[in-house]
Amino acid sequence: KDGYYPVHFNCCGPIAIEKAINQYYRSQGIVFVRNPAPREEVSKHIQDNGMRFKRLLTFFDRQAVCSTWSWEMKAVVKKYGFELIDADSFEKLDPSKDIAVVLVRGKFLSKEWHWMCYPVDEDVKTFFGPNTKIDKVLLLKKNS
Repeated sequence: KDGYYPVHFNCCGPIAIEKAINQYYRSQGIVFVRNPAPREEVSKHIQDNGMRFKRLLTFFDRQAVCSTWSWEMKAVVKKYGFELIDADSFEKLDPSKDIAVVLVRGKFLSKEWHWMCYPVDEDVKTFFGPNTKIDKVLLLKKNS
């Protein structure tokens, strides 16, 4: 669709960014008429900056087009006036003030990887059941 992979529009990376930015504005009491970071737009920004490696990976696994790396997440939030900062621990997050994008994984060496938004997604620690491991926590902060 217009040179983009539409499948990526509904993958977990763009969805997690959309949720995180929306949660930030809601937590500030801001009501918006237009979604400030719609997942399709987020996905297009991600795809504009690095699909070559993903295209190569799709020869081995078609689902590779849905991959979103942390550097891509960090780059795309900058376009919306935010930054993602590596956090020390998921356990130290405060749901009343922290918004984070969290990468969880399932069993070791499985294809189970998923970006989620904290505190919007309540099942971060159990998404893949008892095998869920938190791999990366990125705190969303507004640039001044």
